[in-house]
Amino acid sequence: MSMNRTVVTNGYIITLDDSLGDIQGGAVLIEDNRIVAVTRNAEEFAGLDAQVIDAEGGIILPGMVDSHRHTWMSLLRSISADESLPEFLVNTFYGLGALVRAEDIGAATMVGALEAIDSGVTTIMDCCDCVNSPDHATAAVESLRASGIRGVYAYGMQAYDFQPPAFTAHAQRLKDAERLRKEAFSSEDSRLRMGMLLSDFGTLPFSETASEILLSGDLGLLVASHTGAASTSILLKGLRELNDHSLLRPGHLHIHCNGLTHPEWELLAATGAKVSISPETEMQMGMGYPPFRAALEHGILPSFSTDIVCVGSGDLFSQMRLGLQFQRCMDNHCVHQRGHMPSKIDLSVRDALKWATQGGAEALGLASEIGSLTPGKKADLIIVSQSRAFVPSSYPAGSVVLQTTAADVDTVILDGVIRKRHGQLVGYDLVTVRTRANQALERIQQAAARLKRKTPEEVAQWFAMGERMAGGNFAGAYAQGIPAGK
Repeated sequence: MSMNRTVVTNGYIITLDDSLGDIQGGAVLIEDNRIVAVTRNAEEFAGLDAQVIDAEGGIILPGMVDSHRHTWMSLLRSISADESLPEFLVNTFYGLGALVRAEDIGAATMVGALEAIDSGVTTIMDCCDCVNSPDHATAAVESLRASGIRGVYAYGMQAYDFQPPAFTAHAQRLKDAERLRKEAFSSEDSRLRMGMLLSDFGTLPFSETASEILLSGDLGLLVASHTGAASTSILLKGLRELNDHSLLRPGHLHIHCNGLTHPEWELLAATGAKVSISPETEMQMGMGYPPFRAALEHGILPSFSTDIVCVGSGDLFSQMRLGLQFQRCMDNHCVHQRGHMPSKIDLSVRDALKWATQGGAEALGLASEIGSLTPGKKADLIIVSQSRAFVPSSYPAGSVVLQTTAADVDTVILDGVIRKRHGQLVGYDLVTVRTRANQALERIQQAAARLKRKTPEEVAQWFAMGERMAGGNFAGAYAQGIPAGK
């Protein structure tokens, strides 16, 4: 039996390739880490020297793409379940982030990557804000590589009150990002690529934000930012200022975008932006409405993200279900406002599936490699089991989006390697992973016990001060006057 050739058969195939469509009872042929063929007649592969994976009537589809996931916070499950965005930022994000050591981030990143794989996510953009030292970045990358996940490691430029400080100036962070690019990402064909998560707009002098974007261009990195995530606030804005200095570039991934105005959406569309939406955290934390309709109206294909398990489920099935049904509700409300009942549903479950696969692939610059079961693309494939259902699905795409959980993911093939089979992760020492993770969590909890949680009044004051700081930093964009032609 050839171990570099695999046939996946006996299931309902959702290829998400318009030329292939859905296939009942077909088969997918994988050689090494590529999809070689997808057939409607499984008998074509009969007798082939290959291992056979029987989907047992399950649904076969592309691995999903999570375009924004903070794996460094994977140990803090549900800690922010009742927090608004300002509460989360001051008490959890900055408060606990200052306590995270390199060994902690290594443990958390492994947990986050395995949780993603377990839920059928084969590609992530890991938003690693918490680079408290060069060792933090190295530890995170090592864990991502050990997990086998595909993705983008987004080196975060946020600064925490980590003691003793490894970086005492912004320029040192830039230098370390350059160091990591040369040491750990020299191969352009690697399963793991490097990006940069910019400092939150408004929290630094404009010149320092500009230096991050310019360095990203020099190093060939994907650029991502939390953009317009605080509706009604000046924080995380500054798009006009960036555009006036030609700093909004094609492929820039803007995360959340709930608070953007129509002119700001026009800027994103005009500059070739991508958008990542996190329905669960956005609806809870007061960020505003998940902006699916705004993205679509401006010609931008949305992508889904889980964001943080501090709040939500950590799987894209939940994001698909919440996001799609939210936008359907809003669209229906518009019809109700005109005194009518909706006679049709505009957005379909296939739209949600497309955002969770092709949308994510486009967001990460990987559309030619992943996002559909297309011959020639990388072999990232999952099987959603139907064994717990009493009857087969009448509409498999609907069952995937609206009725599936991570527990239903039977099989995950990632880059041609089986990472989950019969509902269990394979090829990992899970006992060691759990032990390491729990030891790290215990240490963080002990250190956190000494912190004083800010009151709602203190949180409001802290956020208001941040807004004033942002106003000054954005004004700095025009310290030398308005650029010519603007």
